[in-house]
This record gives sequence, structure tokens and C-alpha cells, in this order.
Amino acid sequence: MAIIIISMVLLGVCFQHSLASDIKSPKDEIADIRKLLQDQNERILKLESENLALKSRLTHVEGDNADLREQVVGVAKKHELLQDEVVNLRRQLSEMEELPEQTNPQTSGVLLKDNASPSNTKNRRLLALVTDPPTASVDLVAFYAYMSKPEPNPSNHFTLIFDVVRTNLGNGYNKHSGTFVAPSAGAYVITWTINTSPHGAHHINLMVNSAIAGGTLTDTEETGDYDSDSNTAVLVLNQGDSVNLRITYPSVGILYADSRAFTSFSGWKL
Repeated sequence: MAIIIISMVLLGVCFQHSLASDIKSPKDEIADIRKLLQDQNERILKLESENLALKSRLTHVEGDNADLREQVVGVAKKHELLQDEVVNLRRQLSEMEELPEQTNPQTSGVLLKDNASPSNTKNRRLLALVTDPPTASVDLVAFYAYMSKPEPNPSNHFTLIFDVVRTNLGNGYNKHSGTFVAPSAGAYVITWTINTSPHGAHHINLMVNSAIAGGTLTDTEETGDYDSDSNTAVLVLNQGDSVNLRITYPSVGILYADSRAFTSFSGWKL
């Protein structure tokens, strides 16, 4: 009986000790709360820092947008000024075209009254431009170029380069690209001659702004058979239109060129 009582007392003591260990003291609970508050404060500080960084980036973006708006406004103003200049130039051109009808034929284009007013001074200058015979035509356009050496097996889409330039009035032809760019609008005659070595075949098209405007097929079959083919096109070109010759089908053999057989490209404005 005594043993049972002692055992029950020991069990009670152990239970109380275990219960006491599971229950935290107020001091420990306060420490846990402080740590939790510290963690939350650190998170809040981090979020505030990220918020400030985002606000700074937003400010920079808004500043960039403001700069872009100013640039757009500046471009729009320049565009308006250019439009005004175009209108003024067209008006001046119209006045120049009407001036010959306003001159006295007995005075060879000289105004009857010669005074120093600004309007008359302007009229005299315009009349000088219209009535004085030019020393050289400013609209004369012509070019002639040829290959200095043969071109073996040119590939498809290859632009022919005529590197020796003998005539280039108006500076429209570029020997590095093989392309003629019309300096002014008008009707042009374009002609070309292609020489082919034996056992050769070449499909060549005249291109205007990458659109086909003419073509030549050269073909030689027998040994010692050389072929020379020429073609001509009359084109209406706008200022800035580009014209060149291009291989448009895989070639066979050599595009021949030497001092006896000129492979050439030429043209002139009518």
C-alpha cells in the first residue's frame, strides 16, 4: 500500500513538472512578441524601400515621356516650317513661269521701269534666271559604263557591276553598286549589251526599283561559240528611281568582257 502511494506521488510530481515546462513564462512570451514585431518592422522597411525605388523609376519614366513629347512637338513645328517653305517655293516657281509672259518683247526681257524697290529687284533677278541663256544644261543626264573583266558563273540575284565609267553626266550612275539613280524625273532610254563565253547561259533582267522592266537571255552551245546580245528600254522614271541589271536565274558559264567585246550598261534622258 505504501508503495502504491509513493508511486502515485511520483507520477503527480512528474506530471506537474511536464506541465510547467510546456507553459511559457510571461517573459518568454514578451520576447517572442518582440521578435515577431522586429521581423514585421524589417519587412515594412523593405517594402517601403522597394516602394521608393519604384517611385523613382516612375519619375524617370515620366521625365523621359516629357522629353519625347517635347521632341514630337519640335518635329511637328519643323514639319510645318518645311511645308511653308515648299508652298513658298511653289509660289516662286509659279511666278517665274509667268514672268516671260509679262516682259516686253522689245526689251528682251528687261523691265521698262528700273527703280530700287524690293519687288522690282526681285523681278529683275527672276527675269535674269528665266531669260539669260544658260551656259550648260543643268538637266542633261547620260551615263555609259562597261565591265573591265569577265564575271564567272554569276549567282542568282547578282547585280551586274560595270566598273569602268566613261560618261556620267548628272552623276546618276554608281560604279560600286552598278545602279543608276535618276537625278530628275522624265523619259529615259536604257540600253545594255551582254557577251557570253562558250557553253554559257544567262538570264538577265532590267530592274526598276526591284521590279522587272526588261530582260535578255543569252545562250551559247558549241565550243568557240561567243554570243553578244543587246536590248533597249524606254522608261518614264521619277527622281530617285533606281535602275540596274540583275541575274534572275542561276547562270552557266562566263559573262565575257574584254577589249574586243564590251559588256556595257548605258542610258540617257530624252
